[in-house]
Amino acid sequence: MEVRIDRDTLLELTDATKERNIYTHPLFLARDIFWQRLEYAFKYLKKYTKPTDKILDFGGGSGVFCKTLASYYDDVSIIDLDVDEAKNIISHYDINNVTLINEDINKYKMDGKYDVIIATDVLEHFYDLEAPINFFNKFLKKDGILLVTLPTENWVYELGRKIVNKQKPEDHYHSSNHVINFLKKSNFKEIEKRFIPKYIVPIPLFEVAIFTFEEL
Repeated sequence: MEVRIDRDTLLELTDATKERNIYTHPLFLARDIFWQRLEYAFKYLKKYTKPTDKILDFGGGSGVFCKTLASYYDDVSIIDLDVDEAKNIISHYDINNVTLINEDINKYKMDGKYDVIIATDVLEHFYDLEAPINFFNKFLKKDGILLVTLPTENWVYELGRKIVNKQKPEDHYHSSNHVINFLKKSNFKEIEKRFIPKYIVPIPLFEVAIFTFEEL
């Protein structure tokens, strides 16, 4: 199943000036690294979840993953403060099984819980990690699956920024190691993780990790 959306299509549907939209970067290497994050994430999802699971893309308003998720899962939701680009992608591909939630996570209310929550390069943007953790505690089922991708913020990552001419965002508060350890201390049991991208060998720019939720 193809995860990637071609650059020309994304340039029409999304705002290339937004920091989250590196999928439209003029350098193929930059785009490839970011797409690999989602490709490995999707491999984990297919390994540990099933199409009938109810899945939430936490902070997925860029919409770049929703076409893939919608083609595999019956019921997909996206929560973000900015869902305009996801709307464009959903409309372009005529997707009808994705619910957009344009809301602050601290104010969100719903009956029921999700089987799966994913957060791809999102959690490092929360200064206070208790906010997303509280959300997961409230809306992820016991034994549910949490998948995250995170920047390592190590010297390799800093070198990568220089290569693609990117500055570190002011709201990159945490490294992948810090967030993953925080999750482990917060009722989440690590199942599997790996460094990405992979070019002959894995390069530690990002980590993708999958957890099960052990509700107290």
